[in-house]
Amino acid sequence: MEALIGQEDYFALLAVMLGLVWFGFWSEKHRLLCKIPGVVWILVLGAALSNLGILPLWSPLYGVVFTYILPLAVPLLLFKATFRKIFTESGKILPIFLLGSLAVVIGTLVAYAIFDLGDIEPKIAATYAAAWIGGMVNLVAVSEMTQMAPSDFSVAVSASAPVSIIGLTLLCLLPSFPWVRRWIPSPIIDAQEGEINDGPSMQSDDVNFSLPHIVGALALSALICLLSQLIIRSGIFPADWQIDTYNLFIITLITVLLCNLLPRQFAAIEGDYELGMLLMYIFFAAIGASTDAVTFLTEAPIYFAFGMTIILVHLALILLFARLFKFDLAETIIGSGANIVGAAPAAGIASSKGWKNLVTPAIATGMLGYAVANFFGLALYKFLG
Repeated sequence: MEALIGQEDYFALLAVMLGLVWFGFWSEKHRLLCKIPGVVWILVLGAALSNLGILPLWSPLYGVVFTYILPLAVPLLLFKATFRKIFTESGKILPIFLLGSLAVVIGTLVAYAIFDLGDIEPKIAATYAAAWIGGMVNLVAVSEMTQMAPSDFSVAVSASAPVSIIGLTLLCLLPSFPWVRRWIPSPIIDAQEGEINDGPSMQSDDVNFSLPHIVGALALSALICLLSQLIIRSGIFPADWQIDTYNLFIITLITVLLCNLLPRQFAAIEGDYELGMLLMYIFFAAIGASTDAVTFLTEAPIYFAFGMTIILVHLALILLFARLFKFDLAETIIGSGANIVGAAPAAGIASSKGWKNLVTPAIATGMLGYAVANFFGLALYKFLG
């Protein structure tokens, strides 16, 4: 069946895709819709529009998004990943986060041993491990490195979202279990208990946008992507390495090196992360539109079970580590949250519970996750593949 909007009706396609992006951002501020991540809304609605015959399952415009928009987004999301800030501001959260990363790897290996997803299993394992050590940008990057098909990627992301939500919910509920409080004491929670939290929300609209900053950030991101392409085409790598599949990996490496060599210059850029999220959401809109609903319905449940196994193993091990090394329960929750849901949500947990001293460490360790997760994911893919 031919779609209502043709493959080459670019302005109509772009209007719908940007509409989906708008809805994704808007839903994250809605009182009820925010319970589901904006990314999932974009993917599901995009898939619904294409499978109902409104959008085409493929268009050259999607190819432009996959080839150019996605690589441009990655550096913008990593410009603040400076190791000096991470190590000076993370405090006790850092060792918890590192142990949590190890727990994610172990959980991934356990899930890999239990389930049989066929030839795609190493890709799913690597992608999920990267997602729950870093964040969504790492999930996208590793899926590209492993050459995961767009339809498989959409299913994997949609199945991972409820896993992250369940993991986040379990983390937030831990202090309410008396046996957990007895097993892992928390002076931070004890001191805060009974107080009414009226801290600031993490959903802030106070973002400074400056045209010179925005254009400069885009230009720098494009230069980093160009440098990655020049490295790939240089011929310095053996032909059998298929180095062109690691474009996003090289982009990540270049960006992390640059922002750590020039930390003050990159810290001064304003609006780069928000711009990166806009481009990333356009990518999700294209992924959703190219998703086959039959594939989604048949494969999503086992992907969910695979991901849930990783998270449950992670939570069990991180609580064991907290007991063995006498970590504070509040710090354990924030360190684990920086793994499972990333910097901003982990900081949101700390803020909402009144643990104000843990907000900055949550952001710092979450940024470390963005910087290193691709390396973990790629190593797992090579090991399991």
